[in-house]
Amino acid sequence: MMYLPTLSYSTTLNDKTGSKMPVGYHYMEKFKIITKTLAGLEEILAKEIEQLGGENITIGNRMVSYLGDKQLLYKSNLWLRTALRVLKPIEQFTAADPDELYAKVKAINWSQYVAEGQTIAIDNTIFSENFRNSRFAIYRTKDAICDYFVENGMKRPKVAVGSADVQFNLHISDTAESSTMGSTCTLSLDSSGDPLYKRGYKEQLTDAPISEVLAAGILLKAGYDGTRDLYDPMCGSGTFLIEAALIATNTPAGLYRKGFGFQRWTVGDLAYDDDLWQDLYDDDSQERVFMHHIYGSDISKVAIDVTTENVRKAGLQKYISLAVKDFEEVDTAPWAQAEAEALAEGEQPHGGIVVMNPPYGKRLFTDVPSFYRMVGNVLKKVFQGSEAWIISSDDPNATFVYTDPQTGFRKEGSPFDFVGLKPSLKIELNNGGIPCQLRKYELFSGKYDEFRKDGNELDKLSADQKQDNGHFERIRKGNGKKGMSFKKDDKKDGKPFKKDSKKDSGDKKKRFFDKEGKAYDRGHKPTDNDKPKRPRKDSNAKRTYTIGKDGSISVSRGNFKRGADGKLEERGGEYQPRGRRTYDPNRPMFGEDFDMSKAVLDFTKKPEDK
Repeated sequence: MMYLPTLSYSTTLNDKTGSKMPVGYHYMEKFKIITKTLAGLEEILAKEIEQLGGENITIGNRMVSYLGDKQLLYKSNLWLRTALRVLKPIEQFTAADPDELYAKVKAINWSQYVAEGQTIAIDNTIFSENFRNSRFAIYRTKDAICDYFVENGMKRPKVAVGSADVQFNLHISDTAESSTMGSTCTLSLDSSGDPLYKRGYKEQLTDAPISEVLAAGILLKAGYDGTRDLYDPMCGSGTFLIEAALIATNTPAGLYRKGFGFQRWTVGDLAYDDDLWQDLYDDDSQERVFMHHIYGSDISKVAIDVTTENVRKAGLQKYISLAVKDFEEVDTAPWAQAEAEALAEGEQPHGGIVVMNPPYGKRLFTDVPSFYRMVGNVLKKVFQGSEAWIISSDDPNATFVYTDPQTGFRKEGSPFDFVGLKPSLKIELNNGGIPCQLRKYELFSGKYDEFRKDGNELDKLSADQKQDNGHFERIRKGNGKKGMSFKKDDKKDGKPFKKDSKKDSGDKKKRFFDKEGKAYDRGHKPTDNDKPKRPRKDSNAKRTYTIGKDGSISVSRGNFKRGADGKLEERGGEYQPRGRRTYDPNRPMFGEDFDMSKAVLDFTKKPEDK
């Protein structure tokens, strides 16, 4: 059993070991904690948990597990920005059908988790062939808990329709042995209550708002820490702006919530400790001064009014400036004046960061191709020296078509295909059930080739990929290409890289063979008995041309064939070229003796005259 000290004052005798310990020194048993998150944010969440003091961190699919005590359970709910729920597992068993599930749930001592007369609620996550009806599994679980109280002479708990005093999570999944042993069932206490994306600072919402958890995850992946200015030109209800201000000032994400699920636990070792919670909630020692600024704008005045109210409730007005403005009309970066002043004082400007969640054409109607072309043009012209992070739809089944009114050129693709900028990073995410990508654009003047010639390179790693996550136990999925994998041990110069399993398999094709056809290494020096290599073509050899009756021109620099002895020799007679070139008198591809007038005459003749 592991224990963790939480408070320290004067010393007294330790009842457990007989040694001296501080008065007020509380030892708390560590237990397993599971946090749920969105797909693609697992490593960011793991880093947050590590900073809070979590141990034995393991990354899974949309979840991270770790060891902690009651204090860390409280801190996880208060501080984690990319967590949806914080769960405390209480029982795990196998069950092959709902009846077995009922029996094993009923055998648990529920009096240590639920007090008489309290209300309960159960949500579930089920991936099992044995439990295809998820609602029936929940009903059987609720019946088992209620029947336990009745059979033990206690007042049965009530099943809540809305918010409950004690919330549980039932997770059922199959394994390789599920057909014979049953599915794995895990029952957990939900310490969060309402999902953690409900921060509590939003009074109003606009159409199609982005989740607070996803917005915070995007900012953390972008490496935003408050050391640069930030601008959201399509701020909606202000989610990016407020989450950025909370990160910049290091304010807890759950500071504005009315309460958490663990505050209604009244029995057992996990009963709510108000003193412990107040110490954590009132501690502002980790807050930091924010020296930069956050800007937001939107074409809708209603959206700006909504954002203004949400920012006011969060108390972040001095950090955030708002304006009603169409992004197409933006001609100056909000931080341009500050950068000019920095240059005047001899300082190197750092640029800013643009982050946006533009319409996808899914929930909000817009002319997607034209809109995204405009976004790319404004970013390129106005925000040079900065970087932009855009999340948008990447649904392969939903494409858009744009036809250039001047050239008639037709282009079809996803919203990103119309931005016209080269992304340095692509991250798969999901926004409200819509497959999305988060793309990073490094904005520079001139063309990409010129950018490379100056010795610059695009930064192709997100903030969580740059950090050392080697101590996290995890499995990375392949990137979908045959023969390619991306594992935690595949690192080059400390950075992850793609590994081609075909090239590293050792079955490389040899370039040289002896007369018996046996391959030898490249370092082997050829002898007279080796097979002859094909001679290289002489770059100075005179080209020959052949004009066809249809006006096409064939060109050849050499004419070789392989003899009976296997050696290459020049072919005699008329050469039959493999390829043909269409005649174009403007192309300088003809030799000195070429008769241009004859070629033009032959080309312009009618078929019956040839």
